[in-house]
Amino acid sequence: MARFGGILFLVVAALQFVAARPGQPDSSNCQSNEFWFDDKNCCLPLGGPDSHPTPPAKKQCPSSGWSWSDEHDCCIPHNPRPRPPRCPKDWDWEPTSLCCKPHQPPHPKPSGGGGNWKRAPQSPLPQLCPMGLRACPISGTSTLSSDYECLDTTNELESCGGCASTGEGQDCTAIKGAWNVGCERGTCAVYTCAAGFKRSRDGNSCVTV
Repeated sequence: MARFGGILFLVVAALQFVAARPGQPDSSNCQSNEFWFDDKNCCLPLGGPDSHPTPPAKKQCPSSGWSWSDEHDCCIPHNPRPRPPRCPKDWDWEPTSLCCKPHQPPHPKPSGGGGNWKRAPQSPLPQLCPMGLRACPISGTSTLSSDYECLDTTNELESCGGCASTGEGQDCTAIKGAWNVGCERGTCAVYTCAAGFKRSRDGNSCVTV
C-alpha cells in the first residue's frame, strides 16, 4: 500500500510539472534569422517580412523599419531594437494596437468669456521637450517655434547622436550599402549589408566587397 501511495505521488508531481510548462513559445525557439518580439510573444523575421500587406482602413505603419502583419493584426518591427515609431502626417502612434491611427484633435477649451488669447512666450530649447528628448527642427524649416519634433537621439534611427536636421546627428538609414541598421547609444550600428557590401570592422558602416 505504501509503495502504491509513493507511485501515485510521483505521477501527480509529474503531471503538475508538465502543467506548469504549457509549451508556450519563447525566445529560445527563434531561428538564427529571427528575433523575439515581447509585445506579441512571438518570433519575427530579422530584416522584416518578405511581403508587405496593405494595412486595413484607418490604420497605417511607420514609414521606416515597420511593416503591417495580417497574422498579428498590427505593425511589426524589422529588428529587435526598432527606432521610435514615426507615423505619417496627421497620424498618431497607438501603442496598445501597435499601429498609426488618424490624428484626433483635442476639443477646444472655452475662453472663459473674455475671448482674449495670449501666446505663451517661447520656451528655451531645453524646455521644449520632455526630459531625455531633444527638440530637433523639421527639415526645411529655419526656426524651432512649432516646427520641431522631440526625439530621443540616443536611439533615433534618422537623428542618431543629435539632430540630423542641424548637422549634429547622423541618419543611419542613409549609410551606403546598409540593409539593416540601428542607433545604439547615439551611434549608428549596421547589422547587415546589401549584396556587394560587407560590415566594416567597427560595425558602423558597410564597405565594398
